[in-house]
Amino acid sequence: MIVYNSRIFNSSFRIAFSNKNKRTFKNGSWIMPKCGYDTGIKIYNCITKTKVPLILQSNKVTSWYTCGPTVYDSTHIGHASCYMKLDIIQRILKNYFNIEIVTAMNITDIDDKIIRKAKECNTNSQTISQMYEREFWNDMKSLKIQRPDIKIRVTENIPYIIDFISKLLKYNQAYIGQDNSVYFHVNKYKNYGKLQFLNKDELYEYKGCSIKKENIDFALWKAQKEINEPAWTTPWTTATNGRPGWHIECSALATKIFGDKIDFHCGGLDLKFPHHENEEAQSCCYHNTDQWVNYWLHTGQLNLKGQEQKMSKSLKNTINVSELLQKYTSDEFRMACALSNYRNSMEFSDELMILAKTTLNKFDSFLSDCQAYLDGKTQMGEIEPSYILKGIHKTKNAIDTSLKDDFDTSKCIGHLSEFVSDINKISKSYNESYTSSSIVEMAAAKSFVQKILTTMGFSINTRTENIINLQEDVNLNNMIEKLVEIRYNIRQLAALDKNQNLFEISDEIRQVLKNENIEIKDHKKGSTWSKLKKND
Repeated sequence: MIVYNSRIFNSSFRIAFSNKNKRTFKNGSWIMPKCGYDTGIKIYNCITKTKVPLILQSNKVTSWYTCGPTVYDSTHIGHASCYMKLDIIQRILKNYFNIEIVTAMNITDIDDKIIRKAKECNTNSQTISQMYEREFWNDMKSLKIQRPDIKIRVTENIPYIIDFISKLLKYNQAYIGQDNSVYFHVNKYKNYGKLQFLNKDELYEYKGCSIKKENIDFALWKAQKEINEPAWTTPWTTATNGRPGWHIECSALATKIFGDKIDFHCGGLDLKFPHHENEEAQSCCYHNTDQWVNYWLHTGQLNLKGQEQKMSKSLKNTINVSELLQKYTSDEFRMACALSNYRNSMEFSDELMILAKTTLNKFDSFLSDCQAYLDGKTQMGEIEPSYILKGIHKTKNAIDTSLKDDFDTSKCIGHLSEFVSDINKISKSYNESYTSSSIVEMAAAKSFVQKILTTMGFSINTRTENIINLQEDVNLNNMIEKLVEIRYNIRQLAALDKNQNLFEISDEIRQVLKNENIEIKDHKKGSTWSKLKKND
């Protein structure tokens, strides 16, 4: 258990904030956990604008809440890039740093957009939300994004949300407006504006709104507008039947799961304000604490090449997940996200996806070549075993530094790619007179590359890992293995007799297998095969 002086750390930032424009609304600052498990990781903090130590409440266990979708339409790749980047980080924490994560995600299944979509489709809100939620989970499965341990829907927890609001009303931190909706009284919360600098004058500018006390006050509960809208009764007055506001949902549901302190709270950068700012404000008031979330984690937004605006349904510039997967694989999209790093914006283009595909193919080819060498079907150049081991050690250290530096996956992939290039360059300069064996070291290199890639969620296919499901009495893997061997023998005969007809037969077998997504690689002492990924 490691203890820090959070008061000293905190005050240094207050000094820095005091030098800002006096109109800036910045009353709060980040409080570093006083004690806990120091992971050795530095993570970017949106409050301090610096990288700070990642200190968990419990040893090797962390709580993680992700803002989930509002299920009124199909998931586009802007949403998917956020969930993919968060999935990569979760896998790194689990698989690389050996930290157990309890993950939770809300599903917003009641909202103005859902109600509007239901009216357009002449159906009810529940039908719309259920349909698009099913589609969302299917999209996540297609992208091989892990499901959260806990998924929690708004409509199934209305009583808990009402109790949460009731407590804020009791504390005089909320009030009932002229429209019978319930609003959070921002001016009564001293630390509002914690997550980003805000212009106080603009926030409090009066715009002729008479239904609430201040323009900046936000809705906790929205009074029913039309008689046929979904609505729930409330205890504070008979006139306020309605539904929850957007921000209160996450506060109440995350509190129900994790209580008065959360390690990670995550979402896209566009959620930092106002959504996450409002969550933190109302949750701190509810729990009577100065800090509800220890680490806010925001992913950069995705936009199409040549467009400055983020991808969004309102701008009608979206690509659905199903459309993406018609052209690219889930691993290629994962690699594109890893290459751009989680906090960076991501410009989606064919050029980016080609780079991602090329990077994946480089790793797949290396692993396939390693397996061919281990099977005795190819030989290596003049490479000392110690050179490989030194390369592994050097790359391990570089990757460790990168991942501890705010989960820098871009640098991690770069170090791994450099290692593969280095080994490839030397191993392919074959010399017949060189007889040294590096079987153990090449096996270690193969295992090392596989481990790093699988750590981040990539599916690695080599010949020995291909699995094709057929009836139990048919072993297709053995059949393909034998066919590849027969083709290799045909090629040997063709080369020996310089028989063009045999070469054509060999090429025909190769093409037939390729049509079935089976790729053959020829080596000096044999041929290997691997199952091609989609669109290879």
